[in-house]
Amino acid sequence: MYTFFNNLSQRTKNLLCKELLYNDLVGINITNRNGEVIFLNDAHTRITGHSKEMYKGKTMYEMEKEGSVSVSATVKVLQTGKEVILTQEASGGNSFEVRGIPIYDEDGNLILVINLLTDLTELTKTKEKVAEMEEYNQLLKQVIDREGSLIYQSQVMQQVVEKTKKIAETDVTVLITGPSGVGKEHIADIIHHSSKRKNKPFVKINCAAIPEQLLESELFGYEPGAFTGGSPKGKKGLFEAAQGGSLLLDEVGELPLMLQSKLLRVLQEREFRRLGGNKLIKVDFRLITATNVNLKEKITEKQFREDLYYRLNVIEIKVPPLEKRREDIPLLTDHFIRLFNAKYNMKKTIDAEAVKYLCQCSWPGNVRELRNVVERLIIQNSDGIITSKEAYEAMGMLKIGSSDIPFDFQSIPPDTSLKELTEIYEKHILEEYIKIYKNGSTLAKVLKTDQSTISRKLSKYNITY
Repeated sequence: MYTFFNNLSQRTKNLLCKELLYNDLVGINITNRNGEVIFLNDAHTRITGHSKEMYKGKTMYEMEKEGSVSVSATVKVLQTGKEVILTQEASGGNSFEVRGIPIYDEDGNLILVINLLTDLTELTKTKEKVAEMEEYNQLLKQVIDREGSLIYQSQVMQQVVEKTKKIAETDVTVLITGPSGVGKEHIADIIHHSSKRKNKPFVKINCAAIPEQLLESELFGYEPGAFTGGSPKGKKGLFEAAQGGSLLLDEVGELPLMLQSKLLRVLQEREFRRLGGNKLIKVDFRLITATNVNLKEKITEKQFREDLYYRLNVIEIKVPPLEKRREDIPLLTDHFIRLFNAKYNMKKTIDAEAVKYLCQCSWPGNVRELRNVVERLIIQNSDGIITSKEAYEAMGMLKIGSSDIPFDFQSIPPDTSLKELTEIYEKHILEEYIKIYKNGSTLAKVLKTDQSTISRKLSKYNITY
């Protein structure tokens, strides 16, 4: 190696040294035998976060003593006379690995120390994030069901999950009902993964997401040449794909009447034919269905077969809407905050007033809507802490659930005038808005009135902020 260097021309040696010393990746700090800094490159400034001026006229002994670096590799090398590798942290919080190399002259005297710095800041952040996620995972284990799909702490959801796991031990057909966004598919996951079929396929299909003309071929499959545009090799249907396992028909209320009768026959006979085929195929799967519509109403409207309904509804699991389990909202909000912080590489938090406001809101879209709102808050927030004002604006309007109105209309005397009723509700609106907008001028702007009116109203109802 030394022969290679010695054989180079002086010009080439100079160019090589320049490229090495002034590289953009590795920080270089060179000190003399007294620990005085005699050279720093730009990469050193980037990695440490320290300007070159900080080192002027100082030794690394002084830099270490004043806390500019946690521990000096130069000092270690000068003390031991040996090469060292250690991790440093600069006063600004940057972390980096330093390799300190002693340089000796021909007489064996230590004359220089070369320090090579490698940036560890991003690696440290990644490790911290992993540790944070591991801590969060441990927390979730205390509040998530065994399959890791539901997050809850409410008694009503505890009862639903307990019932679900008890039913899962049998092989009965299950109908899961509840409004959109409550987590019906997660309940189906629990049923399958808690059943004796858990090691077999779990096949899912949304009956409302596939055109009617394609849905039949998806369920039953087809033989080669069954219709134009199909695979020349034919295709296995979902009934076959679920063999030995479970099949979830989501939005089963949207299943066309023609397919309802065919599904009924499959459930009765446990066999079917592919489209274009004559061979009877035996099947063994557990059927789970889910819907957000009232199937009895669809029966009355002649849109759903009554005999199929009773085949599907051997056991019904009703998943409550979010407004019936508001105590889950803080836990869900915290979960989604952490989820989207990880997704977008952020460290946002949400203050208690904002969470309190979200707990009061109505949630027609249920958990799915809450998830979307939290994601919007994470993305739009700029100062790191999500406030109640931001939560209000993310909802688009003051959406307070009827159960949270702090007065009971039925308790109001029957002779109360319209003016008095209006004042009761006006006071309530101002009380709710002042929690979000902390001053009269902002409140006036939001409610599209003048500040004097707001001041007069607040004084009238003895509302302070």
